Amino acid sequence: MNNDQAAFRAFYNHFFVTLLRFSFTLTHSKEIAEEITNDVFMHCWQKRASLAHIKNPQVYLFVIAKNKAIDYHRKQVASRQVFFPEEDKIDIAFDSDPEQLMISAEMVRKMEFAIQQLPPKCKMIFTLIKQNGMKYKEVATVMNLSVKTVENQLAIAMKRLTATVSFTFGTASKAVK
Repeated sequence: MNNDQAAFRAFYNHFFVTLLRFSFTLTHSKEIAEEITNDVFMHCWQKRASLAHIKNPQVYLFVIAKNKAIDYHRKQVASRQVFFPEEDKIDIAFDSDPEQLMISAEMVRKMEFAIQQLPPKCKMIFTLIKQNGMKYKEVATVMNLSVKTVENQLAIAMKRLTATVSFTFGTASKAVK
């Protein structure tokens, strides 16, 4: 990717939405998330000559984004500005398979609400693993946690989501019999 703009554009297009969603979970602001995401890609473009050794670009991008979000929050505290989360939200994408198709729009809304109610660490871990498809070890690296902590936090998230959202398939289960 040294000077190949087409390769960088493909790299950018491949990771942009995923990184934007991740940044949004850290900042709760669409504009700040976009700024952080673009800063991450600017950093990558500037350091492109030294990126050949990166084994997992997604983890690399997430770590940079996390650090930039931390820097942003530190600057907010230092300047004593109050940070108000925006009402904007990025839609949660669910893969469509037969089971997902059986879940009504109301159930999806309940699930989205339940995810938003998770504690920050649980929500981030859930998002990275279940929605971004990252492995436990990758999440542990991004969040600077042990793999066991990631496992425990995901278990907590799943338990809370299961308790909050009751899936009832009444007529669907009768049709299967």
